[in-house]
Amino acid sequence: MTSESPLSVKDLRRGQTALIRYVAAGAANNALVGSTGALFLLSLGASPFHLGLLATFLHLDKVARLGGAELMRHTGKAGIMLWGRLLATPVTAGLAVAAALGIAGEGAIFATIGVLALRGTLQQLGNAAWWPLIRDVTAGGSLGEFLGRMRSYQRLLELALPVAVGSWLGESPEPTRFWPLFAAAVVVLLCSAWWIRAVPEAPIADTNASLWRRIRLVLETPAIRRFCLYMGVRVFLYSASFPFWVIVLTDRGLPVSQFVWMTSLLALGQLATLWLWGQLVDRRGPRLAMRLPLVSIILLAAMWLWLPDGSWELLVWASVLHLLWGALDAGLQMGQSRIMVDAVSDQLQGEGFAVVIYASAIGGAMGGLLGGLGFEHFTALGYDHADYLGILQVLTVVPLALSLRLTPRSPLGNCP
Repeated sequence: MTSESPLSVKDLRRGQTALIRYVAAGAANNALVGSTGALFLLSLGASPFHLGLLATFLHLDKVARLGGAELMRHTGKAGIMLWGRLLATPVTAGLAVAAALGIAGEGAIFATIGVLALRGTLQQLGNAAWWPLIRDVTAGGSLGEFLGRMRSYQRLLELALPVAVGSWLGESPEPTRFWPLFAAAVVVLLCSAWWIRAVPEAPIADTNASLWRRIRLVLETPAIRRFCLYMGVRVFLYSASFPFWVIVLTDRGLPVSQFVWMTSLLALGQLATLWLWGQLVDRRGPRLAMRLPLVSIILLAAMWLWLPDGSWELLVWASVLHLLWGALDAGLQMGQSRIMVDAVSDQLQGEGFAVVIYASAIGGAMGGLLGGLGFEHFTALGYDHADYLGILQVLTVVPLALSLRLTPRSPLGNCP
């Protein structure tokens, strides 16, 4: 990654503004569908296995980024992201119609999982160009500063929208209660498609190599291989535990509306610390910003030993956990982003980022499927749900050990 940019200063600013708008639309899209998908399945009578299956598909859909990396050479970076959002629009509209009709039964559960997976796949097809565009509009500048600014706007929306969504759904929503949320997501997808088309981009490096040859070239880079292993393990543990927080907390007496509000507290924790993490990454490098959160997540596992039952105590407990988790996740994402951007070459941007995301998808898919089965089996043996979540959180020691082998290009984590 060079310090000079083929784009003018005006183009860089215009591109950054358009990406921030696009991310804001993505935050709304996630609040309306992404964060409510599992709740919609629960309203249909889904089991932990179904939630694990959904988590598996929502990680496997990242495989589409490999196809997006190839198509990007024909449509352009902004073009493939535009098509990803446009193609996901009718699928989301179909989900809204199904919810409005009050679908029910086992078949409806699996059909919903399939629709959510297809929707995610189409969006991931376009997301192949996300990090290449980030590199284009931040070339010669501070990546940490831009990511901090961009994610601040994103977290502000994530702070407000879940409160509105949770208030709309209430404590025990019927399936038909979800259709206005899904319908609103259709409008949001169209807005994001409109905004992404305005993002300027640097030319894609020419190559005569096939897609699979380019992927092999990416995998021959030691820094990429080490980062892929780290991401696969970390996302495996996350996917095997986090999707089941909703079951544990609602079983203990937390109303659905209050659980949705927890998304706002996650965003608040991130928003309150984004500037600090961005400064830390730009000045001290990404490794410290990764390791502090990983160590803290391990220590935070002790909270599951004192999970209260119902009432205000559970609400306070869940609020504290989500606030802390949001703050730690902000640092972890910031550090990971810096190391990933440094590791990928300019010549193979689409393929490089797609391979990294694919590694996390494999880990997430395995974690979602095995996590769902493990969650049910663990509790069938008579153990408490919370013990399962605490044990998996302690296993964060594994990605912590793997993070010690990750090395940025330069001591300060800045682009050479």
